[in-house]
Amino acid sequence: MTARIRTVRMRGVSARVEGPAHTLPAPSKTPAKSEGPIRLPGVTGGTPAAVENAFGRLTVILALDDSGSTQPPHGTDPHSVRYAASRSVIEWMRRHGGGRCGVVRWGSTAPERLAVGPVSVNRRMRTLRRALNQRPNLGATVPAAALQRAARMLPTPAPGDVHTVLLITDGEDPGEGLEEALAGLPECAVHLMLVGDATQHVGWHDLAFASTTRLPAFDNQALTWQAGSVLAGSLGLQLRPLPTAP
Repeated sequence: MTARIRTVRMRGVSARVEGPAHTLPAPSKTPAKSEGPIRLPGVTGGTPAAVENAFGRLTVILALDDSGSTQPPHGTDPHSVRYAASRSVIEWMRRHGGGRCGVVRWGSTAPERLAVGPVSVNRRMRTLRRALNQRPNLGATVPAAALQRAARMLPTPAPGDVHTVLLITDGEDPGEGLEEALAGLPECAVHLMLVGDATQHVGWHDLAFASTTRLPAFDNQALTWQAGSVLAGSLGLQLRPLPTAP
């Protein structure tokens, strides 16, 4: 019987060894399953007309961490929960009277080509969905880039308008220049949503965020409800609890 020959190479060494050839398994072509949007409950704290008016004055920028650490299959958000939660929030705004929404995708930079809005959630839903269907990998974690992009996108507020930025990140690194970037946005506009291991969050504590929400992992229901709760609170309203399974 003729033995099969395989070639073994190392730096500076080449040898031919008798024995079976070992074939490495091909990587799986099946992507991690993405989460879908869920339906947020209603709000309390005002009459239906007051709630509709409040949402109509709301402008939200969803600043989504697309750094390498979040990416599937082994990153912190392998099922794209941050995109599903964003869709849920936009649809929730639409059901309550509208408002405007923009999307910022960021990592080491926040490219203008991936930024959308703010646009009406009632009239430009398809535009926002397309923006959230993008799946970029933007390298390192520089949240200052996200806030600088958001500041350029937000219009000058009229009296009674509420401008809010949801900065959603796995908290790998606050990076440089974040304090200065926060100062370029309206006071109490930026709400931080830190997802992941609490040991990653050193450096975020002393910054002037309007609120900081901590979650242990990218869980669709938890992130969606917390995002809705933050936005409702920015309008002086309260989000009803999510229904529990029987």
